[in-house]
Amino acid sequence: MRLSSKIGRVLAAGASAMAFCAGGVAGAAEPDAPSPAQAGPGDTGVEVITVTARHRAEKLQEVPIAVTALTERDLAASGNSSIRQMQRQVPSLQILGFNPRNITIQIRGLGTTGGAANSGTEPGVGIYVDGVYHARPSVVVFDTFDVANVNVLRGPQGTLFGKNTVAGAIEITSQRASYEPELLGEVSYGNYDYGQIKLAASGPLGDSGFAVRVAGMKADRNGTVYNSVYRDDWQDHHNQAVRGELAYRNEDESFTARLNADYNDQNSYSAMPRRGVLPKLRADGSVATARGYYDRARDAGYVPPPIDAFARRIDVDTPFTINMQTGGASLTLVKKLLGDHSLTSITAWRFWDWNPSIDSDGTGAAINIQTNLPTAQRQWSQELRIASPGGGAVDYTAGLYYFWQRTREVPFNTYGRDAAKYLLGAAFPSEALNNFSQTGLQLFHTKSYSAFANATWHVDERFDLTGGIRYTYEKRSGRFESVAVGGVLLTDPVFSSLSPEQLTAIASRRNGFAPTARYDAATEGGRVSGTVNALYRLAPGINLYAGYSRGFKSAGINLVTPVQLANGPAPVTFDPEIVDSFEIGLKTDLFHNAVTFNLAAFRSDDKGYQANQGVIVQTGSGPIARYFITNAGKVRTQGVEMDVRARWNGLSLTGAATYNDAKYRSYTNAQCPYLWVTAANGGICDISGRQIAGVSKFVYTIAAEYAFAPRPILGTEATLFLGGDYNHRTGFYGSLNTDPFARVPGYGLASAYAGIRSADNRWELRLWGRNLFDKQYFVNASVDQVTTYSYNGTLGDPCFYGATLRMKL
Repeated sequence: MRLSSKIGRVLAAGASAMAFCAGGVAGAAEPDAPSPAQAGPGDTGVEVITVTARHRAEKLQEVPIAVTALTERDLAASGNSSIRQMQRQVPSLQILGFNPRNITIQIRGLGTTGGAANSGTEPGVGIYVDGVYHARPSVVVFDTFDVANVNVLRGPQGTLFGKNTVAGAIEITSQRASYEPELLGEVSYGNYDYGQIKLAASGPLGDSGFAVRVAGMKADRNGTVYNSVYRDDWQDHHNQAVRGELAYRNEDESFTARLNADYNDQNSYSAMPRRGVLPKLRADGSVATARGYYDRARDAGYVPPPIDAFARRIDVDTPFTINMQTGGASLTLVKKLLGDHSLTSITAWRFWDWNPSIDSDGTGAAINIQTNLPTAQRQWSQELRIASPGGGAVDYTAGLYYFWQRTREVPFNTYGRDAAKYLLGAAFPSEALNNFSQTGLQLFHTKSYSAFANATWHVDERFDLTGGIRYTYEKRSGRFESVAVGGVLLTDPVFSSLSPEQLTAIASRRNGFAPTARYDAATEGGRVSGTVNALYRLAPGINLYAGYSRGFKSAGINLVTPVQLANGPAPVTFDPEIVDSFEIGLKTDLFHNAVTFNLAAFRSDDKGYQANQGVIVQTGSGPIARYFITNAGKVRTQGVEMDVRARWNGLSLTGAATYNDAKYRSYTNAQCPYLWVTAANGGICDISGRQIAGVSKFVYTIAAEYAFAPRPILGTEATLFLGGDYNHRTGFYGSLNTDPFARVPGYGLASAYAGIRSADNRWELRLWGRNLFDKQYFVNASVDQVTTYSYNGTLGDPCFYGATLRMKL
């Protein structure tokens, strides 16, 4: 049930007050973008942030690695957002993807590469929620709620906890069950009929030592792209979730237990407006394709609409739905041992179900009417670690980790009534491909065994030396099956008038689309990774650090249709990816903690870069795209990161920036950009030296907030506040092969907010607006050089405005 009908009357007046968004487009979304931690009048000094990244409480400025810590106050100021939206606060984090299944997460340019679905690999950025590793990166698009803090650790991780990762980790910590009664509520309303409600309640269960917490969230937003066929708005958003915790502590708190469970459901209609049409000729006048976008549309009797992505109109003729659920349970036990050492056990089980319906051609013609890969993923993990209490000459952590994962996928891909004429030509009857389908089975299993240790030696009051090591052994196995179903037999009388050449073309297209194939594959192996770094306290409030770490992604399996390359079949398995990362940094507290300023220089060399390779297979009926993961060669990312926070008498300022020169040092077997494809190179090109896909060279964000002195308002002491921010990123490539037609231009977005909060922070009313100037921009782009001969893009959200009321009892 939509929330807007229930809460619209409450907040509509506040939402309309923010209708200053340029362009006046009706719409709504999550509240304001990133802003600094809330400051009260008279407050001087930046909030001291404490993190437990090394399983003991430490000041963020004392941790010798680059960490972005978003506190509860930061998260409240940034609004109701997903992890994907939090990248506006973390310039080194980039999250891309046309649908949640194929999400690409990168930190400092490394992580997961974009492309078609392939479950035979793992993310390069680890996501942990309450200490539990989430193997499916789609969690980043679910709405976050009841969150205490988020930490983004940059560089290879694995010597302190969980799974090994080559690029970094995102740690999310939920609010814990409290032993004091607590009730929180939040309601938001905005344009595009946006409504969201969040509730949380917590308290003790008598004097038993038990406490409970229950939290829930529901959000709905109408679409921002109009589908003229369905006469409905797509690119909408519907998310509901619930989370519960049962906590226990004994009388002296030497033993604690937390039993957590959660369930999340999300669905929407996706939309990728067409950006343009690929040219039929290359710059030198040679032919790139004999039949382009408009030729094919004419042959199929399809009249395409004018191409104007920013008109936010599409004519997709079959559903393009996103439907997924995720959830699970975990049990965390912590026992204090002799000398205040802590022994921690985390046992967890999780699931992820993906049930889409995807029209991959994105047109009003019935061509590829289904490109679906329903997936059921299950995982189980067990972590056991011991940690010293901190404060000794040597602080350490050591542990064991086991991870098990299984995925089951049943693909179903179908041609529609217009496929034959669109793909083969006007002379072919629709029965040639109509209702011809491919299905099968894809199974994948992972077993991972790890041991890790990390220790810090406090050499003296100024100098710390840290070292860590990890050994991981993984086994992976998979099965791929593909069969053809449906369609009219070629011996049917409907094809009697066709020539042998035409019948061969139909058979070739069918075989290319749905070949009969079956294989089993397996890979296993172990590897050592580790880290060493040092921190030197140059002066009070000024710390220098330097470090080196090695991370790796294990070998994997290609669970895709077998690909025949010019020099033989594409490999079924691929090798590990190894990353050597170097970092040197400065962390400071200046002017009696009024300003913190951090600076880091980094370089990562990636060998065996696991890329989702695309190739164009030429058949007698035209080209067909094939995708598989391969080791592309060498990659290097290097650059500088900066972040600053300042607070003085009610004024808070924050800023962060990343410059990243990320390039393919050696990538000789890439899929060619569209205009590079020739018969001579077979669609395989050398793109060494080009910018890595998905990486902006320069990203920065600045934000400010001012809180006025408290004064009596409506019979209580309250504070008026206002703030805003601006985020900018330079252009990047949306496709792995850096095709110019997949180039996403740079863009900048401005947001603002204003409101009133009680002096005791028990209630707050905030008016917010995002993308105030209604900037027209893309967040991703792709090129289709085998079906529609066009290029598409995912539009960023237009101007949004609304209001949020928060209360705490």
